[in-house]
Amino acid sequence: MVVRSTFSVMFSASIPLLKTVWRRLRTTLNMPLRTHTRHAVLALILVLTPTALGTTLVARPLDAMIREADAVALVTTADPLVARTRWIDGRIVTDLDISVVETLRGDLPVGPLTLRLPGGTVGAITQRLPGAPTFSAAGSWIVLLRRLPDGAYTVFDLCLGQLPIVLDRVTRESLVRPPATADVTLITDPRAAPLAVVTSTALQEIPAAGMPFERFAALVRSLSK
Repeated sequence: MVVRSTFSVMFSASIPLLKTVWRRLRTTLNMPLRTHTRHAVLALILVLTPTALGTTLVARPLDAMIREADAVALVTTADPLVARTRWIDGRIVTDLDISVVETLRGDLPVGPLTLRLPGGTVGAITQRLPGAPTFSAAGSWIVLLRRLPDGAYTVFDLCLGQLPIVLDRVTRESLVRPPATADVTLITDPRAAPLAVVTSTALQEIPAAGMPFERFAALVRSLSK
């Protein structure tokens, strides 16, 4: 996984746009601004230019991601959500309580589990990472999980490791849908070209219309290590 959305990258990506806006602003005003006013205007521009910030992820076949994940599971969330936010090493994380309904790969036990997710709000400070997985109340998902050094679990490859479960309106069948990637830029895996032969499976990607859960589960369990 390649994530190029650290705060330094996000800020540096905004600098050219900020300079352009600043030059136009100075030309329009045609007058010098005091230092504190200049800082206030720059802060306002940063808030108004979210398109300059973003997260870049490497798009890879789903089966390859599943093989690299520590576990794959069907999970649900409570209604309302049960979550706590805190600071860890200078960044805000959210600890979200979920329930593991079924483990499709790995040795994750069925039952309650706490996911550690990037971002959240502590006091008056909010941190958000575009492309981070988001969960709503009373929902169901397939999640690819990665175990952190301290034993906690997080979602593998951010939003790419979170597949929503929806109910087909006609057949009432549970369908696994592709991940939501509106907040990220996907690039081709630069390592794909030199690789020799890659075994193709039906799990390389999920169709936009979805895949029946039972078929998805069977394919995940049949994947080689």
